[in-house]
Amino acid sequence: MSKIRLLALIAFLFASFSSFAQLQGVFGLKVGANSSKTVQEGVSPYSVERFKTDFHLGGIYRLRYKRFVAQPEVLYSVKGGSLRRLGTNELTVRNNFNYLSVPILLGWVPTEGLVLQAGPEFSYALNTPESNGPGKRNDLGIAVGAHYDFLDMAEKFSLHLRYIHGLNNVSSNPVVENYNRTFQVSIIYNFYKKR
Repeated sequence: MSKIRLLALIAFLFASFSSFAQLQGVFGLKVGANSSKTVQEGVSPYSVERFKTDFHLGGIYRLRYKRFVAQPEVLYSVKGGSLRRLGTNELTVRNNFNYLSVPILLGWVPTEGLVLQAGPEFSYALNTPESNGPGKRNDLGIAVGAHYDFLDMAEKFSLHLRYIHGLNNVSSNPVVENYNRTFQVSIIYNFYKKR
């Protein structure tokens, strides 16, 4: 099965989960900041890799059974970073990778209010190299992080801290490989009683 078909299948499953979630009250909206960079491997004139700050937004579905949590998400996420060439002809390239991302996380609850999470993140680029997008459309990453539920006055809100380690080479250049590295901080508004 191609990665595009797999991504479409995951998006369809998430839509099905979301419909069910509305009946069960387990849906949330998510917005936050990305701090990302493009890590290079191979022969490249760009010797300095720098983080860029951008945003992500989307929806999550959260299902809990005892101390275990399943959490698929659908996000619009902007990644990239800047690459700088030093020397007499200095040049900075600012990558702007716009992705539709589908993380599928599994979590464990060590104590109420805190969930430790990990899982794959499937991404499909919405822009092309002509608009500073990646050279390849598909990316696969491993996401690890934590979900924290606020209490009392802010009980409808949660906090996500996450790192996504890109596994796919997103460069079309045969002599250099590019990989995404992203840190995320997110606020979630929950349309349900957290459990």
